[in-house]
Amino acid sequence: MSPELEAKLRADYPLIFTAQPIGDPDDPEVPAVPTLFATWGVECGDGWYDLIDALCLNLQYATKIGAPQVVARQVKEKFGGLRFYSDGPNDYQAGMIQVAALMSTRLCEVCGKRGRLVPNDWIKTRCPEHEKADNE
Repeated sequence: MSPELEAKLRADYPLIFTAQPIGDPDDPEVPAVPTLFATWGVECGDGWYDLIDALCLNLQYATKIGAPQVVARQVKEKFGGLRFYSDGPNDYQAGMIQVAALMSTRLCEVCGKRGRLVPNDWIKTRCPEHEKADNE
């Protein structure tokens, strides 16, 4: 994802996209380590920005009405779909994450238009235009 869009997600959802290092609560002598999210950021194309934004908006709303705070640990593309690994979701929030993952396989990762899973060297989700561009 472009640095600008990733920065917007971090600014709009600071509680979800926190980059605080994680320590061992049972052993304060062990130094805290950066999270995967802090190290790698959002590892997918800009076409999924609106999907991730809508997911986070709904996750934060659920938190506002009593659900636990979800914290992203890793956000990436894998096998053509969105993977949103997190700490703390309840069943309702986990369902939201699963729906977003399923929806991502129908949205072009590059532009966000209607797409499909395309097996090539890698499995990707592309619209016809970007599928053609990948094959050239």
